[in-house]
Amino acid sequence: MKTVTKSASSAKELNQKIMNHLAELTRATDKARTSEEMLRYLDFCAKFHQYSAGNIWLIMLAKPEASYVAGFHKWKSMGRWVRKGEHGIPILAPILVKEEIKEDLKEKQLIGFTTVYVFDVSQTDGEPLPPVPDWKSPEKNQELTDLLMKFAESKGIKVTIEELHGECQGVSQGGSIVLSPEAGTKTLIHELGHELLHQNMARWSIESKTMELEAESVAFVVAKHFGLNDLNSPNYIALYKNEARDILGCTDRITRTAQEIIEFVEEVINGSKTDRKTNTNA
Repeated sequence: MKTVTKSASSAKELNQKIMNHLAELTRATDKARTSEEMLRYLDFCAKFHQYSAGNIWLIMLAKPEASYVAGFHKWKSMGRWVRKGEHGIPILAPILVKEEIKEDLKEKQLIGFTTVYVFDVSQTDGEPLPPVPDWKSPEKNQELTDLLMKFAESKGIKVTIEELHGECQGVSQGGSIVLSPEAGTKTLIHELGHELLHQNMARWSIESKTMELEAESVAFVVAKHFGLNDLNSPNYIALYKNEARDILGCTDRITRTAQEIIEFVEEVINGSKTDRKTNTNA
């Protein structure tokens, strides 16, 4: 495990280091986005229907571990079949009828909903699925983690460790963070990024892909600054269909947030940090 060392960087030097890390991230993200592995996986994902929030809730209620969900015939079209004896996951599908509003002009009208059944990939056999590009960064640096915990405490953010569903590594809940026991130190930084940037704003005012881009970019910059390795941030960002220009569009917010976290940690290391509260960047 690497030791987190003191830094004598000025604010100007720190800003330049952050910009260098962001430049590296933009190049790596565009490279990841156009890789054969990523393109194959995103093409596979594009074949799945985007379910409503209500139906996502029904799916998670019936099968919390579900990952890829589709109807019987959709799976068949992708070269896979539902195993005999498997029970479908009930969701609601709209009932639409054509209604004539003018001569030779018809419009579909919603008259209700009906129950249909979908199946998770774990209930099917057939053609192998494309592998998910590696997006996790499992390295743990206990010294840095402890310093980040102090930062969270200074912000009034409670951090707990507990098992999470599926592949989830961490959750930002507004004043609290839940981390999976398997999560690396970078995941803690990612969730701190969400806390600082997104929990005090109207969630409808920013897309989910942008929130993930900002939080992961902050995590990459801070992790790079303190010497963490094997960071798969480019894949994570590309999986949300972001690219280099999206990172550049959020540079100011990413830089301010990363700088706040880095300066706090370095002040603690240098023994100059007091118990004063710091302002958020949101």
